[in-house]
Amino acid sequence: MTPSFVTAQILGILVIALFAVAPHMKKKPEMMLCIVIGNLLIVVESLLLGAMTEAAVIAVSLVRSVVFFLYSRREKRAPVWMLIVFMAAQAGGVFLTWKSWFCLLMLFDVGQTYGQWQTDLKILRLSIVLTSVPIGAYNLLVREYMGAVNSLVQLLSAGAALWHRHYRKQKNTPAL
Repeated sequence: MTPSFVTAQILGILVIALFAVAPHMKKKPEMMLCIVIGNLLIVVESLLLGAMTEAAVIAVSLVRSVVFFLYSRREKRAPVWMLIVFMAAQAGGVFLTWKSWFCLLMLFDVGQTYGQWQTDLKILRLSIVLTSVPIGAYNLLVREYMGAVNSLVQLLSAGAALWHRHYRKQKNTPAL
């Protein structure tokens, strides 16, 4: 094992921890901060492993997350043109770094772009659930195993947060 491989796996563990906690945050700025830090670590991890398509797409995701984080701190949604620019940049990153058909799986990350653009945490959590499977498949195909584990953890964590915060029926408790 090379030092870059080991370093990438350690970064992957940190990303897993961040992305396991993020969907359970009660406020969007808190969730977005975890996503920003996680995306930064994923870019470094991907570069260390030579997964250039993922590095390009997640680099755009990092910029997107920072911008949407700043808007969320002001409790506002970014303009629609920003959503379109980020989605186009992500698609461009996929096609510019094209190696094989499985690079198309990274196009699913535009779902998280839409989720982060929204002000509704339910939609953000749902976008995490929906994009976890194809991105996890990409990670398996490029042998980024910690990324695949991260996608599984995101799927389970965001699914649990969706259930707990949005779909579970609340018990009627008597007021004291």
